[in-house]
Amino acid sequence: MPTEPKPEKRPSELEKNVLGKAAKGGELVKKTKTTDLVEDICYKAAGQDVSDLHNMTIEDEFAGKVFPRAEYRGQVRNLRNGNPNWVNIEHPEQSNGLTNAQRAELMDVYGENALTPPDEKSELQKFVEQFTGFFSLLLIVGGLLCMIAYGADTEGTENLFLGLVLFIVVTITAIFTYQQESASADMMKKFQKIGATKQAVTIEGQTKTIEVTEIVPGDVFRLNNEVRPPCDARILKASNDFAVIEASLTGEPDAIKKGPKTSEKPDERALNQKNIVVAGTEITAGEAWCMAIATGDQTVMGRNFALMLDTKALKDDTPIRKEIDRFVEIISAIAIALGVVFLIVNIMVVGVSVEAIVFTIGIIVANVPEGLLATVTVSLALTAARMKDVMVLVKNLEAVETLGSTSVICSDKTGTLTQGRMTAVRAVVNGELLSTYPMATASWGAKPPSGADKTPFYELQKCATFCGSAEFKGPEDRPSIGGAPSVPWERLEWDDRAMIKGDPSEKAILVFNEQRLAQFENFGVNGFSKDSEDASAKTNSILPVSFEGMKNCLLAKEGWEEGRQWDAKNIAMNSSRVAAARREYPCIDRLPFDSKNKWMAVTTDLRKLNGEDDYVTWIKGGSDVVYDFCTHTYADGKVVELSAKNRRDFAENNVLLASQGLRVFAFAKVVVDTLKGKSVAKADAPAYFGESMLKPDNWAPGEMNEEGKVMEAGTPKPITVAGKPQIPLVRPDIAARRMKETGDSEHYFVPKVVFLGLLAMQDPPRPAVPRAVQICRQASIGVVMVTGDQPTTAAAIARDIGIITAAGKTEDDVVMEKLKSEPGKSLADFKTDRERVLNSLKTEEKDSISAMAVEGSRISKWNPKAMDSNWTKALGYCWKEGLVFARTSPTQKLLIVQHFRIKESEGGPEKIVAVTGDGANDAQAVTAADIGICMGIAGVEVTREAADMVLMNDNFASIVDGVLEGRLIFDNLKKSIAYTLSSNIPEISPFIVFILLRVPLPLTTVLILCVDLGTDMVPAISLAYETKEKDIMKRAPRTKTDNLVTERLISFSYFQIGVIQALAGFYVFMVVMYTEGIPPAELPFHGQLEGYFDDGFMAFGGFSLVENMKILRTAQTAFWASIVIVQWGDILICKTRRLSLFDQGMKNDVLNFGLFFETVLAFILIYTPGVRTVFGIEKLRFIYWLPAIPFSIFIVVYDECRKCLVRN
Repeated sequence: MPTEPKPEKRPSELEKNVLGKAAKGGELVKKTKTTDLVEDICYKAAGQDVSDLHNMTIEDEFAGKVFPRAEYRGQVRNLRNGNPNWVNIEHPEQSNGLTNAQRAELMDVYGENALTPPDEKSELQKFVEQFTGFFSLLLIVGGLLCMIAYGADTEGTENLFLGLVLFIVVTITAIFTYQQESASADMMKKFQKIGATKQAVTIEGQTKTIEVTEIVPGDVFRLNNEVRPPCDARILKASNDFAVIEASLTGEPDAIKKGPKTSEKPDERALNQKNIVVAGTEITAGEAWCMAIATGDQTVMGRNFALMLDTKALKDDTPIRKEIDRFVEIISAIAIALGVVFLIVNIMVVGVSVEAIVFTIGIIVANVPEGLLATVTVSLALTAARMKDVMVLVKNLEAVETLGSTSVICSDKTGTLTQGRMTAVRAVVNGELLSTYPMATASWGAKPPSGADKTPFYELQKCATFCGSAEFKGPEDRPSIGGAPSVPWERLEWDDRAMIKGDPSEKAILVFNEQRLAQFENFGVNGFSKDSEDASAKTNSILPVSFEGMKNCLLAKEGWEEGRQWDAKNIAMNSSRVAAARREYPCIDRLPFDSKNKWMAVTTDLRKLNGEDDYVTWIKGGSDVVYDFCTHTYADGKVVELSAKNRRDFAENNVLLASQGLRVFAFAKVVVDTLKGKSVAKADAPAYFGESMLKPDNWAPGEMNEEGKVMEAGTPKPITVAGKPQIPLVRPDIAARRMKETGDSEHYFVPKVVFLGLLAMQDPPRPAVPRAVQICRQASIGVVMVTGDQPTTAAAIARDIGIITAAGKTEDDVVMEKLKSEPGKSLADFKTDRERVLNSLKTEEKDSISAMAVEGSRISKWNPKAMDSNWTKALGYCWKEGLVFARTSPTQKLLIVQHFRIKESEGGPEKIVAVTGDGANDAQAVTAADIGICMGIAGVEVTREAADMVLMNDNFASIVDGVLEGRLIFDNLKKSIAYTLSSNIPEISPFIVFILLRVPLPLTTVLILCVDLGTDMVPAISLAYETKEKDIMKRAPRTKTDNLVTERLISFSYFQIGVIQALAGFYVFMVVMYTEGIPPAELPFHGQLEGYFDDGFMAFGGFSLVENMKILRTAQTAFWASIVIVQWGDILICKTRRLSLFDQGMKNDVLNFGLFFETVLAFILIYTPGVRTVFGIEKLRFIYWLPAIPFSIFIVVYDECRKCLVRN
């Protein structure tokens, strides 16, 4: 690829402040104690001591530059002398925070905590720019020529009138375009206001809520999962479950645990530091005390933003802008060439004269399609309005047509192709693989499959209910986003309601349970009054809850009347059954999930159920881990030992689910029937789970506790968690060992751990996406998934939505098929044998690979600047059975976009590429694409600024709507141009005949104006309202040779339809002359320039001069009327490019009105006395309308035959 000049680096807000002060004071401002202290803390956050700071540099991966830091020498001590409790590292909640004076000083140096916006143009500049387009300039030049012509010949006012009208057309379209773009800009400003705008900060020992923009480096504040980090900050203290999703910057969808501990690699970038949170990321759980270390442009987000703006400045014009400029060049060349030729001929015949110059200007103006600028503007504006209806905000009107030209769409997965929320989609119960989503069609929908043993299903639901921490947020309406109406909380589905605890998988399990618990005929809730308290007696639910339990879980929503009482029906519909069950069946013991063990357990008090078990221990965790210590399962409602077949079925299902990219959890329960009949069976749980059962294990070498601290090997583990006894019954192996060691069979026994089933989570596709991808395939548009997720997950989703077709086989698919065919092998061996099988594939087996899932690590080894065999092979799969790029970094995503755009002359595919993105990591690729598309809900400010369009609902299907609208724009513009240019021939040919044959001029420039800006204007604009043709999304994207104006279109408009129209005009002209008494054969070589109609007292044929001029004006009017009539046929044939008029129909009401309008306007101009005088028109007899009608009919018949040949 040719190297592009590097953009000049934009100064940050900090640099502007410092440089500005340097200019005023004559020297660079020295850093004060406060700013030095902040820099110290920033680097200490990376694990450095203050003594090492003077030698440090830090690598900025986004800009690719090294930023040296000045020496900082112990300013911490100096500042603390004046404010000793500014920050308390051990107990940050006791910090005093910065003083107001210190904050003012920092604000003065670092500026507001906001991204420096691109240099804004004034509204006047934006408006004036609307006049600088190539097309606008052409019309302005045409208007100036008319004024020059009027100055040369002031007797006639037609040139003055024509010039004024051209100026008016340019001004009106400029105002219209300016208003459209201003409306889009206003909508973008509303989007930028979405999100938290305030933050509680410790200032002078008090907690004060301030605007986010007022935060300065050094501020101390607390973060939780209800707010996003307002800046880059160091974690001072955090809860054990504090976790952050950095997908907006890295593309990684998983939550990352963070804490105050510094990195062992202090030179790593900020995103790799475990004690740094970055602006724009999302907190999923826990809370932390933090201190701001970078704000505004100095944040990671800010540096991304600056680089994006630099790249955006180099972006090319849109394809439609290039096409319109090219069209103007062609039309200008034709007009000027014809004008010069006719001027030379005129000078050769009659010499230099004012009339010759005026005549030349008339030729040039006649070739300018004055109404086309308005048509283009209206087309783009109409499409922008339609796009808004499908929740797409168009920042640049021309971008819509670019989307229609797109041949490749590189789309994110999470939130764009998928719903952006984890959902339980598969289950395995009793060895059977079941679907659980969507509920309406799932094999395990509202209730377990009919005929199946329901016990393990219900037990799994109980286990999933109690083994979870996710909770719904209090009642809160969904806010209005991008103009969409706000949704009342009461009308939201469970999976649309906000959460306050739990990671995405926990949320999925919570929604799974709520949906199914609500399906029971729960008389305990639905059938009792608010005065009833005994729910359990009136329910068939597996976990009945009381009215009070449900009521207590339903918090009041802001805006509800105080003391508002809800009836039982509303409580049943809106309160969480899971939350109520957890209250009524309390957890008496909990072993939290541990990232090392990968499982958790809880013991619940189920005595209210009056079942067999008073206390039940439930287990949830990673499928492989939990299943390893399961001993039993359910069969026909009974607990039986796991068989070899059970274990084989589990392994097969587990590998199958994992290969589909699903996140799999196993569920189990502990059965303690060994205690039946013993004295301890009914004892209180704390008494039974006594110390004798809890002989502690010892810490292993290198083993860490829950806080991540490495414990001393050989020392006893604690036997309590949060003051409660640990669960002893989960591990049969430990229980057996202890029973053997003690010989105590009264208190020690081996429990039965019963496997209940599996639940598999996935972020499911949006319902409309598979159809949208199918439409793209029909339209020969390659859809490529580019995601930071795992290859298996990405490939599975790609297959679900059709990016990888049903016939497509990836490397993993071929490996699995071969494993199944090998004796003694199964899917359970996939992980261990994958590379072996892959290397052993035969040529024909390799050839059967028709789809590709490429991991980012492979891309990093390919040529970053030019096409090589790897790129050629990979990109080729886009138009085969499917292509997915997984685990990609921002740089790799940018490389993918750039290689799709490499020119054919350089060995590349040279495609028009659309790219979607939401995070700051996507900004570069979004900017580099032909059209960048940002998510309106999930998108960050950096990417919104980079994008040309914003999907207000984050839905990929809206992109396909945009492709259709873009193609429709191009189609309709071609139709409008074809319609407009067709009348150029009957407008220009009279001048040609006038010059060559010296006949009276059949058509005046004023009448040409009446066509271009009168009768043709509304019909030409009406084509912008034409609906899509049936095959519009079955065509391939237009190629680089399929221009807006092609040789084919010129041939059609000028030399086919245009010639027919010109013949109609001349025929009508001669009919009128002959009918009025002047034989057409006498007209050649007796034109106006020889005085044919102005030779003194008498004119040709014995008519008076006045009579002859009236005859000429009548013939000219008839010529003009014939253009109106043949344009009837022209507008009808221009409704479609390929389809028959009879297939398309006459559903375009604006076009129907256009036909009516041009006819009525012609009648008004011809038959209104005062108007006729202004335009030099004579009243026509009715018969003079008829000769052109057969030509109009012939145009329609001729074009129908032509289109039939084209289709076949």
